[in-house]
Parts: sequence; structure tokens; C-alpha cells
Amino acid sequence: MRYRFACLVLGFTLAAAPVCAQTPAPSPQPAAAPSEAPFTAARAHAIDAIAQGELRAGSTPGMAIGVVEDGLLVYARGFGYANLARRRKAGAATEFYAGSIAKQFTAAAVLLLAQDKKLSLDDKVTKYVPELTIARSVSIAQLLQQTSGLPDYTNAPGIGHDPTQPVKLADLIKAVDRMPLVSQPGKQFQYNNLNYAIAALVVQRVSDLPLTVFLSTRIFQPLIMTSTFLAGDQGISPQHAVGYTRSSGGKFVPAKPWNASWLFGAGDLVTNVYDLAKWDIGMPLLLNVDSVRDMWTPGNDSSPYGMGWTIDQRGGQRYVWHNGEIAGYHAMNAVLPDRHVAVIVLANADSLHGQDVISPERVANRILDVVAPMPPAHFANPITQRADEWLGRLQRDDIDRTQLTPDFSQYLSDQVVIRANLKDLGPVLSTVPIESYQRSGNTVYVFDVKFRNGALRYSFTLAPDGKIAGLLLQP
Repeated sequence: MRYRFACLVLGFTLAAAPVCAQTPAPSPQPAAAPSEAPFTAARAHAIDAIAQGELRAGSTPGMAIGVVEDGLLVYARGFGYANLARRRKAGAATEFYAGSIAKQFTAAAVLLLAQDKKLSLDDKVTKYVPELTIARSVSIAQLLQQTSGLPDYTNAPGIGHDPTQPVKLADLIKAVDRMPLVSQPGKQFQYNNLNYAIAALVVQRVSDLPLTVFLSTRIFQPLIMTSTFLAGDQGISPQHAVGYTRSSGGKFVPAKPWNASWLFGAGDLVTNVYDLAKWDIGMPLLLNVDSVRDMWTPGNDSSPYGMGWTIDQRGGQRYVWHNGEIAGYHAMNAVLPDRHVAVIVLANADSLHGQDVISPERVANRILDVVAPMPPAHFANPITQRADEWLGRLQRDDIDRTQLTPDFSQYLSDQVVIRANLKDLGPVLSTVPIESYQRSGNTVYVFDVKFRNGALRYSFTLAPDGKIAGLLLQP
């Protein structure tokens, strides 16, 4: 669960700069590709090296990694510590809070009720939550697709927004109901945890069961996910990983846990590598074909989001994933459906108080480079071409301000471009896509760029209208 206030990065620098990642951009569905070659010891060693490199860099106290290929969990290992004070090691069975990966399960619960003909995705939210009167034109599908237009409850008046303290969903609904919609339902993607809290409430009211009971009986038990619970449930192992955050002195200290009431339906999942692998393998069997298609189809032409999954592309192929972050924990569940590959990364460190910590999103992409290398065709897409164009413009001091957002154009003065001094790096030799994600409504594309005289990590940020909202270069 990405539970943080909006942050906008307009920086252009050759030094490290803050990043707050959320969700990336949409992509077309490609033709199916053949399965990968059998998992080998060499691949396992390469993944070990990636994880051990994170530990040596001090980016997290501990982590667990899983790799699924062709319906089998072929790699599952833990690294570092689940508990620093007790020197208890992290293993593949260690339970971690997985944040917004919970949204996949809330979406599946709604889809199961739709399969049961107990609700329709086209039903209006007020049919089940009449007290949320501003949602009278919002459908259940739009909740799951994050296109409801509902306001962010972190901006609701009269509500204390300390996530470590309990809150009543009824109070949040009452406060939000006094606010206007931020956009017309179905028109605009906006990542909002309230959408999934309301969807979870719909599940409870339609099924007449607590969310945790419904998920247990319809998903966790059928898939034999014996180490998966919701925050606040009884049964979470006392051996679960302790969550850590970076202190002002740079050391990892235990994070103050968020209250489960803030996480309801949107970020309340506790799980481990073994169970998430069962989910990635079994979800297409648990749900019918139409439900899986709904989960993995963007809400509209400009949206990067399906239902509990980010719809992306990698190497010109379909790539669906979701990350999650709450205090003390950060997670990633990434699937290449057409290559029958999934990668799971769970870590017990957050980036809420500093950026020099693990990025499970980036770790997962590095692992995918090992188990499912990208074909060269990926390197010629329009986004890469435009990103390359702007590298050239920066080197030539040729800034077309009609392509920039007003805020970024104001920041990117001629003096800033001159100080960056990209000319000395020489011509660009290669631009390799690494990942994409969404930040404050903008889409960030990340590349590794090799110049004749050096190499940089390059973030190219586009606003929803296609204007450039940020350019970031760092070692």
C-alpha cells in the first residue's frame, strides 16, 4: 500500500534525488511467448547475488524472494534478518506485511461475488453503500479500476490522519461525503486507497461476512495459503518479520506500526513467498476467464490500472504487477503472464523516511532480467525514442518549452541545463528501459543510459496530457 502524501519531483540533477514510486503506464497486450528454459543453478546464483548486493549496500535488514516458472515455485529464499535485535534470519517462510498487494485480493473477492451473480460490476456503489451519496454515479468496476473520481480521504476535513491511530470507516465515509468528486467517474485514473476500502465494504455487505472470513473461505483456504492473513487478524505468526524504517542517523529502527483500520481492503495483507506463489499460480484457476480478463484490462484508454493490478509492458510483452508499502515493509508481486513467469520480493524496510533503502520494484526487474531477458524489440518504442530525443536536446541546450509542463519549464531554466553539462559525456551509445511507475499522477519511465564517457540512470516523467513533467539523471 502506497500510503503517503503526494510528492512531485521536478528535479534535474546528476546527484541522487528523492523518488516516491507508485504505479506505471499502460501497454498493449502482445502475442504469447514461449516458456522460458528450465531454471538453472546459474540463474539461482545470479538472483542470490542480487539479494546479497542489497544486503551489502545496507538497503534492508532482510528480504525474501520467490520465482515462479510454468506453474512451479522454482526459487524461494530468504536473506538477512527478520529481527535485527534477536538476530533472527529471514527465510522464504517468513511472513511480511505486503501493503497494497492486498488490492489484488479485494478485487478478486468482488469478482468472485460477480461470478456468483450476487452483484454486477456495473452496479452503482450506492446500491450497497447508500451513505456515500457522492458515489451515486460510481460503479463498482470504477472503484476497482481506480477511476471512481472519489476524493482522497487523507484530505477529508475533520479527520485525524495519523495512520498509527485507529479510525472508523464510517467516519471516513461521512467526511468524504462532504467533499466533491475530483473527476467524472470513469474518466481519469487516480490511485486512491478509499476505492478499495469501499470495495471491501461492498464485499462484506453482499456476502454478509467479514472481509477476512470471505477471503479465507474463498481464496486462502482453496489455494492452501496457510500463512496469509489480514492485518489485525489472530493467527499471524510471532515469527513474522519486524518492520524497519531509516532513522535520522541512518540506522534501521523498528517502524511504528500503522493501525489496521487504515489498511482495510487496500493494504492489510500479511503473507510470505510460498503463499504469494500459490496465488500467482492459482488465481487464473480460481477466477473464470472473464474475471481474469477484467483484472488485467485497464479501466480506460489512458489508465495504467486494471483491477488490483498495474497493466504494463516489459520487452514488448504483457507485464502485470503491484507493489506495496506501509510503515516498515515494502513488497512487489510481478507477473509476465505470457511467459508464465512471476517474481515476488518482500522486504522489511520502508522508504517513507529516506530513499537509500531497498526498491523491491527494481529488484524484481533485475531478477526478471535473469529469468526472462527482454528481447531487443523493446528498445525501439515511442517512449524510448522521445526520451532519447530529450537527451539530445539537453546536450545541445535545445529546450522546446512547448513540450514541458508549466511547473517543470519554470524549473528547467537555461542555467540549470548549462550546469548539468551533459555535453562532456559524449554521444549516447544505448538507452535501455528498466521500469515504469506512476508518481503523483505522472508516469515515470526509467532507463539506463550509456554515453561514450560515462553512464547514468535516467528518469523521464510524463504528465497525463503528454507534457514532460520531469527529467532526472543520476549516477
